[in-house]
Amino acid sequence: MKKVFFKTFGCRTNLFDTQVMIENLGEHALVSDESEADAVVINSCAVTNHSESVARNYINRVKRDFPDVKLLFTGCGAKGAGASLLKKALVDGVFSHSLKSGVASYVDRKMPFIEIGEEGGIDDTLLTRFDGKTKAFVKIQEGCDFDCSYCVIPSVRGRARSVDERLILDQINILTQRGFEEFVLTGTNIGSYGLERGTSLAALLEKIGKIGGVKRVRLGSVEPSQIDDRLLDALNAPFMAKHLHIALQHASDRVLASMNRRNRFESDCALLLRAARMGFAIGTDYIVGFPTESRDDHTTAIDRLKLLPLTHIHLFAYSPREGTKAASIKTRVDGKTIAERRMEIEEIIRAKHREFYDRQKETLTVLIESKNSGYDQFFSRVRFESDRTLLGWQNAERYRYENGEIVANV
Repeated sequence: MKKVFFKTFGCRTNLFDTQVMIENLGEHALVSDESEADAVVINSCAVTNHSESVARNYINRVKRDFPDVKLLFTGCGAKGAGASLLKKALVDGVFSHSLKSGVASYVDRKMPFIEIGEEGGIDDTLLTRFDGKTKAFVKIQEGCDFDCSYCVIPSVRGRARSVDERLILDQINILTQRGFEEFVLTGTNIGSYGLERGTSLAALLEKIGKIGGVKRVRLGSVEPSQIDDRLLDALNAPFMAKHLHIALQHASDRVLASMNRRNRFESDCALLLRAARMGFAIGTDYIVGFPTESRDDHTTAIDRLKLLPLTHIHLFAYSPREGTKAASIKTRVDGKTIAERRMEIEEIIRAKHREFYDRQKETLTVLIESKNSGYDQFFSRVRFESDRTLLGWQNAERYRYENGEIVANV
């Protein structure tokens, strides 16, 4: 028996994948710190150069502080960076995320080794736990059929395929019996759920809503081109969080075209305004400094962002990924310009977020995660002022916006 620590980088899908590995540890023991471990499994992210740099810095630190610990590298970075890390003796073993259910055998395996499996499979592990979380993440699909010019993920996650509906419902049933009441549905491109099975994300949500014990469901990121009337109706159900994360990536049609995106501003704006009228807080992903982004493109985008009812934004500085079409574009936006444009966008969305809460009349429903704080139905962190340690669900009828955070009274 070996003691194993897991370090996860990246998205909610990776959080689920780590839990799948924990479920498949077999006789090995899970530990909560690198200092206790015989082996550290690093579940990596490959979305940006920064995400890979952060993982490398972590590897270097563990190698320095715990030289006897074996390092196993997996996740989205395994296919692109794994061989190089192994050659430099920075890690002891590499296995692709598609092989994660075999983690117990890799912990036992003679090192060094590298094993990269075929993409195209789907997880069938049913989780009985979700360590360290008050809400559970449930992966409903894997892979992506989009061909965005900047994105490496289809090459490491494969084409879109859906988890069987019965497996998803069984998974949520099991976790409700373990006391979980909030669920986040995740995947590479969840709006494509069910297309190859003759069903849809909306149909899945309608069935999840019938499971006893489910109090709130959130969605991961959804593409604007995948949101239709039926999905909007399903999202308006009482158990659904009042937050949508709609991946726009930019607000200039010229840049969107060079990104090979399927969305354009006019339809994006109509969709977001409709969702806002339904009471949703709306977040998005946005790439700053794409190689073809001119000053005029940025100015146009700024004017348009001011029109959109956004409350949250996840900003990425463009990062060329080897093997993508965008990586071959010779022009580059310099780092100083990217930082300035990023700050301008952040300021706009920060103001919109505050305006949203200034006019908000609903009681905030918060699931406490740690230190008397958690996320409300609009996906904003709320901190409660209380001398008591709060647990579970809390309602905030009186709250204020203070230094960028929402502070509530019990």
